[in-house]
Amino acid sequence: MSKSQGHQTGEMHFSYEMLEFRPEWQFDDSDSGVYYHSAVIPGKLFYTSLGGDVQLQAAQKGIPYIERVFAEGFFNDRDYIRIADYSGVSKATINSRLLYAKTLNRLNAKYNCNPVVTYICGASQMLKAMLRIFSNVVNQHFVFVDSVEEAFGLINKQIPEPTPPEKEDLVITRKEIEDFAAMCGNLLFNEQGDKGSDEDVIPPDHPLIELYRIVVLLRNDLVELRDKEKKQSERTEKALEDAHRLNERLAEEKSNVEEKEKIQQDLIENLKKARVEAESANKAKSEFLANISHEVRTPLHAVIGMTELLLETKLDKDQRYYTDTLYSSSRMLLLLINDILDFSRIEAGRIDEEKKEFNLRQLFHDIVDVMKERASYKGLVLSGSLDQGVPSSLLGYPGYMKQILLNLIQNAIKFTYRGEVLVTASLVSDSPKEVILRISVKDTGIGIPEDQQHQIFQPFTQIDSSSTRKEGGTGLGLAIVRKLVDFMGGEIQLESSEKEGSTFSFTVTFEKVERSAMEVAEDDAGMDPGRKNGAVSETIVNKQQVLVVEDNTINQKVAQAMLEKMGYEIDIAFNGAEAVEALQRKEYGLVLMDLQMPIMDGYEATKTIRNSGQVLNSDIPIVAMTANATKEDRQQCIDAGMNDYIPKPVERKVMKEKMERWLPL
Repeated sequence: MSKSQGHQTGEMHFSYEMLEFRPEWQFDDSDSGVYYHSAVIPGKLFYTSLGGDVQLQAAQKGIPYIERVFAEGFFNDRDYIRIADYSGVSKATINSRLLYAKTLNRLNAKYNCNPVVTYICGASQMLKAMLRIFSNVVNQHFVFVDSVEEAFGLINKQIPEPTPPEKEDLVITRKEIEDFAAMCGNLLFNEQGDKGSDEDVIPPDHPLIELYRIVVLLRNDLVELRDKEKKQSERTEKALEDAHRLNERLAEEKSNVEEKEKIQQDLIENLKKARVEAESANKAKSEFLANISHEVRTPLHAVIGMTELLLETKLDKDQRYYTDTLYSSSRMLLLLINDILDFSRIEAGRIDEEKKEFNLRQLFHDIVDVMKERASYKGLVLSGSLDQGVPSSLLGYPGYMKQILLNLIQNAIKFTYRGEVLVTASLVSDSPKEVILRISVKDTGIGIPEDQQHQIFQPFTQIDSSSTRKEGGTGLGLAIVRKLVDFMGGEIQLESSEKEGSTFSFTVTFEKVERSAMEVAEDDAGMDPGRKNGAVSETIVNKQQVLVVEDNTINQKVAQAMLEKMGYEIDIAFNGAEAVEALQRKEYGLVLMDLQMPIMDGYEATKTIRNSGQVLNSDIPIVAMTANATKEDRQQCIDAGMNDYIPKPVERKVMKEKMERWLPL
């Protein structure tokens, strides 16, 4: 069937009996129960049957079997029909669906073929929702039917399928994005969950329906994780109860030495098992948080990146207003996601920053400088002051101090409409080895009624919860502040009167630095641990070619548009293996490397480039560009041999700074 013939079958009658099955195309995983069965009607139709709980690891094993089908050349340079039987699928994760979809994209591009229509047979309602999301990823027209027989019936009737309507420009208002953010927050954190279908909550023509469906899928994973965690907790509690009973028996049977030793051994073993189970549950929480961060940041990267580029084009007044609204709304959604992830990490006990030396005066100056523009926009005066006795160099947690002060100042500016916001640090006590400081943020805002002040530090709480409230937000900022202050050994306090302003203050103990290393650190400012041979200016690379290693086609377009507008030449590699091959053929000036990719991920590709000796320049700058946005992810990139790191969503300003640093034109 040539590419001009489309979905017409002529006089030929297709049936299941015409399918050709070969043993080398059939994948059955005895460990997980997952199977991928493939068959073809040569040159006409590609059939797959999937089953089991399709997790990423099992899906990766099945990919080579699908590649063998296309390697036979049945579909080279032609259109074909695809039938996918999902009636045996009990569950399919987002990552496994992404891998499968991207594999089909790659194979269709490699062999110059195209599935004009894909019949999805026997999919559940939730799986249908997920597949609709990925229809854009694979650029296919999906038709959902109940059975394989029904699919063949539609093919033989030669009924042309309706062409999907062209996408229209969508306008998303601030009210819609706030309502959507509140809905998603309720979905993710309401214990009762959503009792209705997706369409009962948000209409299918809503501009944010695809992102909503992703949140629904993540919510379902979260519910499942909570159920597992609850069962794990019950087993742990039972183990501890058993240990308690054994301990009571130990006290009662002191006279029997042998029995006492046996009971002690049983107690130790039970406690060991309880500890292992608790550590396993905590690891599952961490992995789930990383997965949420990656899945939600990936589509936001495309939204924010493309909107920034659109704002730099010539727009009329209405178009600029609509685009500004879309950009500000997407930024609000990113702030919401960051607050939720920060709070979840803290709740999971992932407060692990080490103490380090820092300059409190400089930190105050930097924060006030950053927030002044926002205060000035509302006509407010923002200022900061420190007592003369406050030492310049202290040992503490500068990262958490910055996060606390930013949250408190943002909160003060948000609820203050005239007057000022004052940030102060005063000396409470001073000894040879440490100082105790009181940090305060005072505003002249609306204040908080006394009977409601006890609620202010509770998560997802805002005093004004009415539908007409002026200010948005998640209600997580002050909850995060309290957690971080508690971690540093302090206690947050509130003094407020309605319509007279509020003062948030806390005391914290800092160690003094007897022999300051701050001057040495300042001399080395700007030097990154991942950089080699000093500053870039010492070795200017006279190449404008950049290799973008990214398996997501939307993210490829975002990066290409940004970089080409800056004046760089771009080549694309879909995975780490293709990147290594490209670097063997051509010398580039820089590599932008994604992390999670099929066949070879970004970590393995970087290690191969650095250590194999096969590429033209093993010292080429490699900058990670990924939706994995945690502190651990950044360190893992540096450990793998990368030079720098850009978290998604990537702002054009950040991209430009990184490029000027590593590959100046």
